[in-house]
Order: sequence, then C-alpha cells, then structure tokens
Amino acid sequence: MEGTDRKSEEPALKYPLVLVTWFDAKDGQTGWHSIEDVKKEKLATCHSAGWLVHHDEKRVVIMADYSNEENDHDGGRHIAIPAGWVKSIVYLKKDYRKVYE
Repeated sequence: MEGTDRKSEEPALKYPLVLVTWFDAKDGQTGWHSIEDVKKEKLATCHSAGWLVHHDEKRVVIMADYSNEENDHDGGRHIAIPAGWVKSIVYLKKDYRKVYE
C-alpha cells in the first residue's frame, strides 16, 4: 500500500479543524395544522466538522477533505454557511486558533 512507509507525523496544516453548529430551515409535516402548532416549528440544528478555510461577517466556509501534498493544496466536500446562521465554532485542537487568528 502506497504511503505506508511514511512516518506517522501530523501534517503541517494551514487551516484549523473545527466543529460548526449552525441553524438551517426546516420543513413542517405536510397536511393541515393549527396556526399555534405552525408557530411552534423550530429550526434544524446542524453540526458540520471540517477545516475552516474562510470566516468573516458574511459567511463561514469549511471543507471536509484536505489534500496537502507538497505544492498541491486542494479541498473537497465544502460548505458555505451564512455567518448569521452560525451558533458556534469549536476549534478541535487548541493550538489551531493561534495559527489561524
């Protein structure tokens, strides 16, 4: 298997690994419901983990896959979340915050 002879070192990654908790729209059940029940509908609470590649007042962008081979830096399975929908961002390794901020 290729790559098995490499040392088991943690790669030097530019982006911090985070857990983002955010709110999303949620559909109610189909059919007729009282207005009082409709008013009680809650938002969906979502949790996404990945590398934080962008964070500003408009959006938070994370990617689930990160290729960090020499001069080749690529990301995969990314999501852009409106900043106003984000409830929290937890840095999964304390020293990442020092690198990113």
